[in-house]
Amino acid sequence: MRKSLCMANFRTPDGCTLFYKTHGFAPDAAHPAGETVVFLNGMTQSTAHWNSQGKAFAARGFQVLTYDARGQGDSELGEQPLSLELHASDLDALLAELQLDRVHLVGFSHGARVGLAMATWQPERLAKLVLCSATARPSALARTIVQSWYGVLTSGGLEAMSWSSLPMILGNDFLEANQKILKGIVRAAVQRNDPAGVQALLEAMIDYPNLAELAQNVSAPTLVLSADQDLLVERDGARELAELAGGTHQEITGVGHTIPIEAPDAFRDAVIAFLAS
Repeated sequence: MRKSLCMANFRTPDGCTLFYKTHGFAPDAAHPAGETVVFLNGMTQSTAHWNSQGKAFAARGFQVLTYDARGQGDSELGEQPLSLELHASDLDALLAELQLDRVHLVGFSHGARVGLAMATWQPERLAKLVLCSATARPSALARTIVQSWYGVLTSGGLEAMSWSSLPMILGNDFLEANQKILKGIVRAAVQRNDPAGVQALLEAMIDYPNLAELAQNVSAPTLVLSADQDLLVERDGARELAELAGGTHQEITGVGHTIPIEAPDAFRDAVIAFLAS
């Protein structure tokens, strides 16, 4: 009998506490390679953003792991300067703690960067890799948007940054259909994030390795998902990322940057079809 949901904390080797959830793990059972899907958060996301997907994937027979990286959600920021290498090391330690040898990694936006880091420094951990809303060539517009978030965060606070980011991360169709819940989305972002953690993540991203360079290290089967209304990821950049990783590219239409939230069914169908191939 499978547990539907388990929540716990994990302490990294340097003493930083990370929060994680599991869906569909059979108690006291072995974890065969390739049966576990790990969802990797976007920058201001938390495990809460994956609850519905976790239930859906568990219902399909997958074991699902979600966790908050340093500076996100219910995890601590820790004392070490954030880096992509550190995020990969944390995930590697968490997988070892849960006795998971190889997993499918599904990374959204910032999480796609962590997935590529794992492909570079811990490739033996990967069965398959899904990179959602990521690009090999960030445009000037994308770089300026991220810089604007940092400016708004440091001058106006997290709530102001959350409001300013909505038209940049959500497509027009979603915004038009969901005007009544936007206040709730912002409220949740403020409640689930610590301004210091968000600032540390934004500052760290400046020094992250180039994704095009990381993609060339990928040996696992890879799927790149992008959206036609995404202001941060252009179609050509997503296609190039897939080519560099030796994978395939798929575009989802009618949505913006936040594909898993705007088109949850299409996202889930694409990922499951890829994992089953």
